[in-house]
Amino acid sequence: MLILHLVINALARRKLAARQITSAEAEQIVANGPLVVPNPAARVPGSLFAIGPTDAARILTIVLQPDEASATTWHVMTGWDASPRQVRAFQSRR
Repeated sequence: MLILHLVINALARRKLAARQITSAEAEQIVANGPLVVPNPAARVPGSLFAIGPTDAARILTIVLQPDEASATTWHVMTGWDASPRQVRAFQSRR
């Protein structure tokens, strides 16, 4: 899967900010090589979790939804500090 462009709209920025996550951190996760897995509770077909570290080594989970017009553009929906299980999954794939 190729993620070349992230779209982070105002609602997503507010959801991230509520969990003390910046837009820059969401972008860092993608740039730093996340573990990408299907969203187990997807509301939109093709929704994914990107689990990975920020530049400051904070491991986050970001929910991504595909763009209808571009296979390489993804929309950030929300995010949170990765759960212990998500952290283990990320670490075990390395």
